[in-house]
Amino acid sequence: MTIGLPWSEVLTLLPELCLLAAVCVALVAPVLPPLRATLRASHGPLTALAAAALIAAVLSAIAILAGWGGLSVPESTVLHGMLAVDPFALSVKIIICLFTLLVIVLWSNTTRGSVRLADGPDYVSLVLSGALGMCLMASATNFLMVFLAIEAASFPSYALAGFNKQTRRSSEASLKYVLIGAAASALMLYGLSMLYGYYGTLDLVPIAERLAAEGMSAGLLMGVFGLLIGIGFKLSAVPIHFWCPDVFEGASIEITTFLSVASKAGAIALLVRIMMTLGHFSAGEEASRILVGIGSFVGLVGVVTATWGNLAAYFQTNVKRLLAYSSIAHAGYMIMLAGLLTAAMDRAQPTAVAYALLFYLIVYAFMNLGAFAVAAVVAKETGSESLDEFAGLGQRNAFLAVAMGCFLLSLFGMPLTGGFWGKVRFGFEMWDEGMWWLVVALIVNTVFSLYFYLKPIIIMVWKQPESSRALTMAPAMYAVVLIALLGVFATGLAPDRATAWAQRHSTMVFTMPVVEAEAQAGLDEVQSSAAATGIVSEAGR
Repeated sequence: MTIGLPWSEVLTLLPELCLLAAVCVALVAPVLPPLRATLRASHGPLTALAAAALIAAVLSAIAILAGWGGLSVPESTVLHGMLAVDPFALSVKIIICLFTLLVIVLWSNTTRGSVRLADGPDYVSLVLSGALGMCLMASATNFLMVFLAIEAASFPSYALAGFNKQTRRSSEASLKYVLIGAAASALMLYGLSMLYGYYGTLDLVPIAERLAAEGMSAGLLMGVFGLLIGIGFKLSAVPIHFWCPDVFEGASIEITTFLSVASKAGAIALLVRIMMTLGHFSAGEEASRILVGIGSFVGLVGVVTATWGNLAAYFQTNVKRLLAYSSIAHAGYMIMLAGLLTAAMDRAQPTAVAYALLFYLIVYAFMNLGAFAVAAVVAKETGSESLDEFAGLGQRNAFLAVAMGCFLLSLFGMPLTGGFWGKVRFGFEMWDEGMWWLVVALIVNTVFSLYFYLKPIIIMVWKQPESSRALTMAPAMYAVVLIALLGVFATGLAPDRATAWAQRHSTMVFTMPVVEAEAQAGLDEVQSSAAATGIVSEAGR
């Protein structure tokens, strides 16, 4: 085993390296004399740095996918089996980085003025660090890297949730986030220690192979439970979802937007990778039975999560809390589909389940970005996040009212929008796998959600506002809302292109790390030699 990395492997990590370099520059810049005065005068240079790093990360991921400049997607893992650089991981990284770029634009036009100039470098470095951790979650194939990636995404999120130190609500939200996150991390770490103690490795592929060969064990059950707690925390899955509404309400709205999509994208990508890897090696009746059980449990967690999110949203009067419960419900839908992956794995082609999830991530990013962007404009203009402030929005700014209505209806699943096709594909995949009870849960939850998605629309159209003052918005915010609106209808009116892109880029790496492969090959060679000389012990057999 060599410590150094081949240059080809370093190039495949360019998206992460771009973000890491920007974090380092943002932290060091305030102490450099040439930049100190500039940073004390404006947030502009840091905003430009964050945007440049995110654009560079997106372009480098696209270059690796397309094979530009001699770059190519490797056929195995990198960093000695710690990370996979495959089309699925790169696609999720593109979604995360593009979404984070639009969040930076949102911040620049809403709450940037409330961040002190001295705190600007910290803010930018935290956002980029969080995005870096989420990108690592999409690639992690070793449970040590899984833990590090989740923590790398979580710690910046804790700080960002409480970044507005002038309000007690923000500090309280951050404290709740930290406490629940610490408990989830402890349970996850305990579960991973059980897996390591039982299997002697933290690499996902060898564990999947041994599960297929040896079947269920108590150590596996405890390990899987702890792992699902850690991932479920990032997805705000029931029963560890309590942080989500409070954090969404207490954090500034661009951070709420960031956590609602980017964090869930990284977590669902990690869950998909684990479930697909387990399904890939599910040879034998016993292994298939075990994995169907795991998948059914994951699907049940998704049903409970979606149902709780939709029912709790009924009573919300704060737009951020309403969208928080909406994000819990949509996380539930994605968890429901992820539960099918262990049973639906096709070893020859990427499964329809995987690219249905990738398609839904694209649609979900557009829907949530648009809804939070409109909410940010209304909150900035009125000084309140109450749903009552949307009263008469159709008269005060027709563009915002129409756009918000479209985003909410897409979140519900209205035909001609991307949200409709996302749920339709979910339903078809569930039905094809014989999981009719998941189809029923999806339909029932969709019907449940109609009321609270229509509630803001009714307020915007029929309730009379206390003030008739028109709401204005910056050109950049028009652009963000318009991009989200175009994305919702492009994926709704012409879903085939987005689906084809998702299908092409949903393939994953299922190879044993080089270190594990060499160790296994050496063990096989020793056993073969011993067998030839007749000295194999019973333990060796």
